[in-house]
Amino acid sequence: MEAPKTEVLIALVGITGAGKTTFASVASGRTDLVIGYGVDPCTQDPEAIDFQLDNHKVVLIDTPGFDDDARSDLEILEDIGQWLVREGFSKNHQLDGLILLHPITHNRVGGMERKRTKLLEKILGSDACKRVVIATTMWDDLVSEDAMMGRIEGRMAEGGVWADMVRQGATIVRHRNNQGSAHDIIRRIIRIANREGKVKPLLQLEMVQNQGKVFETSAGKELKEQLEEEIAHLMSQILDHRKERPPESWRKSRNGTNRRAWKEWDQERHELAKKLEMRQSQLKKLSGLVVSLAYLATHPDANDFEVRVKSFWRGLFGKN
Repeated sequence: MEAPKTEVLIALVGITGAGKTTFASVASGRTDLVIGYGVDPCTQDPEAIDFQLDNHKVVLIDTPGFDDDARSDLEILEDIGQWLVREGFSKNHQLDGLILLHPITHNRVGGMERKRTKLLEKILGSDACKRVVIATTMWDDLVSEDAMMGRIEGRMAEGGVWADMVRQGATIVRHRNNQGSAHDIIRRIIRIANREGKVKPLLQLEMVQNQGKVFETSAGKELKEQLEEEIAHLMSQILDHRKERPPESWRKSRNGTNRRAWKEWDQERHELAKKLEMRQSQLKKLSGLVVSLAYLATHPDANDFEVRVKSFWRGLFGKN
C-alpha cells in the first residue's frame, strides 16, 4: 500500500519581477498562471498552487512583490501577529520553509526591500532563518558571471541586505528556470524541514510570552525604531522646507511663475505634513497594539486554512 502523502507548505517571496510565479509554474507544470515581465506586479493576492512531488503534496504560496508599498509596515505586523498566534493555537498548516527568489540582474537594493527583509528576519528569528532558501534567478540573462557573483557577495557582506539571514543559516542556490532545478530547491526545503522541523517564527513565540503585546516583540521593536527614524527624517525635511518658503505675495501674484512656485511649495508642505501625521499615528498605535489571544483561539476562521494563509501573506506582501 502506498504511504499517505504529506503536505509541504512553502512561501515564495521576493521583489516584483523576481520570478515567483514563473517558479510556481515551472515547479508545478501548470501553464495557466499569469506571469509578469515588467515592473508592475501580476500577483495582487496570495495564491496557493499545489502539486505532487515524490511522496508529498507541495503547496506553494505565490505572494505579491516584496517591494510593494501598498500597505504600511504596521498593518503588516498586526496581520502577521494575528495569523501566527492563531497558528500557535491550532498547530495546523505551519510553513515548512520559505524560498526567497531574487533576479541576479537586479543590482539596486530599494529601501522598501531592505525594510521588509529586516522585518521578515525579526518575524522569523534566527532559528527559523535556517528554513529560508535564497534562490537567485535570471542566470540566462547575465552578461558577466563575475559581475553577478559580485552582486551576490555584496548582498551577503557585512551590512548587505541578506547578511543577517545567511549568518543565521539561510542558504543561497541558483535556480536554472527548469523543473528539475525547482524540484531540487523544494527537496532541499523538505530535507531541512525533516531535520529541523516546521517553521516556528520568533514572533509567534513572543506574542504568546508577552500576552499578545506586539510592541514588546523583536519585530515590534524593529518597527518602532524604523518609525522613529522616519519621523525624525520627516521633521528635518519640514524644517528645511520652511526655509524655502516663497514670499507671501507670490500666493496671489499676477506673475504665473511665482504663483506656480508658491503652489508647488504649498503642495509639498501638505504632503510632508500628511506623511508625518501618518507615521506619528502609526507609532502611537504600535505603542498600544495588543492582539487578543483568546479571541484568535476561538475565532470561526481559526480552522479555515485558505482564509488563514491568504490573510497572512496578504498582510506581509499584499494590498488592501
